[in-house]
Amino acid sequence: MLQSLSGSVPQTVYTESIKRLKAIPEHPEYVNENERDNFYIEPVTIEYYVPKNSRFAAEVKYLYIPLIDPVPVRENPRKIFYYFQEKDIPIDVMEVMNIFPEHLIDIMNYYGSTLNLYENMAMQFRSGMKENPASIKKALYLNEVLRKMEPSIPFLDIIGDYINYNINWCVRFLNRNRIEHTLEDGTVANLILRYRLKLQQEGKEPDERFQILTDIYMEQAFPQSYEDLRMDDL
Repeated sequence: MLQSLSGSVPQTVYTESIKRLKAIPEHPEYVNENERDNFYIEPVTIEYYVPKNSRFAAEVKYLYIPLIDPVPVRENPRKIFYYFQEKDIPIDVMEVMNIFPEHLIDIMNYYGSTLNLYENMAMQFRSGMKENPASIKKALYLNEVLRKMEPSIPFLDIIGDYINYNINWCVRFLNRNRIEHTLEDGTVANLILRYRLKLQQEGKEPDERFQILTDIYMEQAFPQSYEDLRMDDL
């Protein structure tokens, strides 16, 4: 049984044998160095009791979550996504209003009260891509804040899912530049659910390593049953 190092009541997590848990490689063997940029990497601590030595022990394994980009289905988001994807740049809402002025009034009407956040994000994007790569961390965290305010009408009908697009873009940028970063539990869970949904649509199952570490991570991050969590909750 997995137990807390503090001696508290253990959470119900993946409870296969210690040998099986210890056999999980620290990093997945199927991901090579060239592919790592396309994953968000979350450290997962596995805590267990070792009866033979009468002590608690812990090991850190790394959960690699593939970054699944949103695919817009409506005409307006498709045009906007195409513009930014072609340039391999983040979707800057302030820039959207400049490039697609026909949507300026609608976007301003819905985002007017939080315009300062979008202005700050635009500034961080510009700084990060020009002279200070670490600024992308601030842009990433701003997108996490804005994620909690969506979906809005611009999100659904005009821009599309710019939040998940930007989070993935920022993670890839920070990975390429070897800049350490972390995401909120809700964001990590969202990335996991997006990947699992993609696998489900393809009729596939996650590999065992991913499933084990996901079970442990989700149980630690969300003590309530994460099977009951929906995308809308995250």
